[in-house]
Amino acid sequence: MGRRMCIRPCAAVVAVLLVTGCAIHPVPEDVTGVDTYHIVRQIRCETREAAAEFVLRELRRLGSDHEDQAADPVAQRLVAQYEADPESISTFRPDLFPGPRYAQVRNLYSVIYSAAIAYNFDLTMSEENDLGTTINLLGPWTPKFTLGLNADANRGRSNERSFTVTDTFSQLLMKLNMPVRGQRYCDGQIVQANYVYPIAGRIGVDKLVMTFFELALLGNLSADKAAPGAAGAPTIADKLTFTTTIDGSATPKVVFNPVGAGFQLSDASLTGFARRMDTHQVTVGLAVDATATAYLTSLRSYLFSRERSAPVAVRAGAAGRVLVANSLTAQARTQAEQLAVLAVDQLKSREVQLVTAR
Repeated sequence: MGRRMCIRPCAAVVAVLLVTGCAIHPVPEDVTGVDTYHIVRQIRCETREAAAEFVLRELRRLGSDHEDQAADPVAQRLVAQYEADPESISTFRPDLFPGPRYAQVRNLYSVIYSAAIAYNFDLTMSEENDLGTTINLLGPWTPKFTLGLNADANRGRSNERSFTVTDTFSQLLMKLNMPVRGQRYCDGQIVQANYVYPIAGRIGVDKLVMTFFELALLGNLSADKAAPGAAGAPTIADKLTFTTTIDGSATPKVVFNPVGAGFQLSDASLTGFARRMDTHQVTVGLAVDATATAYLTSLRSYLFSRERSAPVAVRAGAAGRVLVANSLTAQARTQAEQLAVLAVDQLKSREVQLVTAR
């Protein structure tokens, strides 16, 4: 009877520990049910939402009365259309502002639409599942003799998943959320921040997007490590690291009153410990196409004053399909995507230390 009493609670603890962890191949969805595909999808849609909001913000400014400028009717019409139907912003084009009068307005949106973003994901998931048992046997002699037996079963598993995704802002705004078989890519994807498991929710890409364009247009943002007097294409990168640790333990114990001769089971206990640690690092880089830097100076002057400089056209630059950097490999279809990937690589490469042999 005593042994049955021990087996039942011990089996219950083992079952709980096995349910909470013990994955052969740890992946993000073990904890929240959100898999890698949907993590990437959420962040891409969050970026698209931020880009759309920046476009709308500039349209609202152009469509409002200012001391030195009357409200623009074209901007007012577009703002009314996009506020009534937010998804129709996918039809926006810089050439909706035609003629010499709007040359710098077209340049502004050409800079935005030529920009690119790169996301490097480094997802590390690790688990520890430890089980231990203690059994005390009581001998029949006087004085009493106790024999203790211990046993442990400790297990650990980890998985690191790393990859890079790139997007141009024109692709995010015009193509990403187009309906496919009646469904849109970003439907139901924009969620609130998840403070327990941040990678599964909003991570604040919108703040980085706004900061990048404000610095590029108004803050003379230049390329990292640019030579004096040579600003280069504006770039910026953020590295976000989220760590979530979940611990659980249990120690049930059963005590018996021994009766009879020989060794008797005095007490038995089972200790169980489970830990899940997820460390998720997302490095995000943004860049403007190198060809767009030719008219950023005149565009900045336009935004700060009433002067209207001569327009400069944006031209698409050549780019390789695959970019092999120091710390990552990514597909880069445009010059802006290449620069965004290199901005991420520069930030990640600072983690690598070279040790020379003596």
